[in-house]
Amino acid sequence: MSAPTLVTVDDVRAAADRLRGSIMRTPLIPAPWADPQRPLWIKPESLQVIGAFKVRGALNAIGRIDPDVRTRGVVAYSSGNHAQAVAYAAARFGIDAHIVMPEQTPAVKVARTREHGARVVLCGAGRREAVAAQLVEETGATLVPPFDHPDVIAGQGTIGLEIAEDLPDVGTVLIPVSGGGLASGIGTAIRALCPDARIYGVEPELAADTAAGLRRGSRVSMSIE
Repeated sequence: MSAPTLVTVDDVRAAADRLRGSIMRTPLIPAPWADPQRPLWIKPESLQVIGAFKVRGALNAIGRIDPDVRTRGVVAYSSGNHAQAVAYAAARFGIDAHIVMPEQTPAVKVARTREHGARVVLCGAGRREAVAAQLVEETGATLVPPFDHPDVIAGQGTIGLEIAEDLPDVGTVLIPVSGGGLASGIGTAIRALCPDARIYGVEPELAADTAAGLRRGSRVSMSIE
């Protein structure tokens, strides 16, 4: 097994150049409930066209695929935001998107993914990756994973660049963990540009697989679709 490709701040900068004009540069908004002595700023990625930061990684990853290969389309697996992001990005590039979603995915998320022109393939619980691999084999399309891909991580990391530009003296950055792509990308940018800042990954107590994995010393699965 080859070593993972580590994303650098230069990769994130290249992603920012690639995404310029295709995404919203979201502002930092002061939280009115914060302690005046310790201001808290919110970065509202819900303002993106699909309602989530995932569009950054999807556009960057698809934009990095060789044009001749990209014409075969893309495959993704997701129960929501990544599905919509890849469907939207594929439509922007004029290519087919095959999105694998669990059967229990809320109908509104499936509908929104289809609205972008994607083919949605529903599957049983725990089958997303296997079905996606089968679609790649059948179609010759390129898999765009939801988080563990250097181009996806670099795209999400553009959020960190914007934070560093808008608040260069930031003391603490709190990032939702989930699959880790967002935290990896933002962490890379902040560590390079704001080296004195403290970076914390945040996750729900009832879905704290990252914290549990760090305690155990190996990956822990919460079996969440």
